[in-house]
Amino acid sequence: MPTDSAKGAGKKAAAESTDEPTAESNVQHELLAALKRSQEATIKVVSAWSESVKKLAPTLPDMPKLPHLDSLPTPGELSDQFFAFAKEMMVAEQDFVQRLLDVLPGHDKKAD
Repeated sequence: MPTDSAKGAGKKAAAESTDEPTAESNVQHELLAALKRSQEATIKVVSAWSESVKKLAPTLPDMPKLPHLDSLPTPGELSDQFFAFAKEMMVAEQDFVQRLLDVLPGHDKKAD
């Protein structure tokens, strides 16, 4: 007779083999879809705002030139640096959580 852990592993393997989405993956999919819709709406709003500003720009006075402005990173470079750092932080946190789980008693037991 299979053990409870063997039954759980069998259920997991069966779910993976049929490629049926789990409740967790459905929620994650819906959250990501909502995030992408929100991002697209934001892009449309900012694009429309940017076009309006561009039409007004010729009538605005010139902005003063700031010293050493060319030595500052571009917004794209700042974004790349931020997300590279965020990725490193997520990897470090994932490693920490895995190591923490490894030292907890019963970490290798599956819940049914």
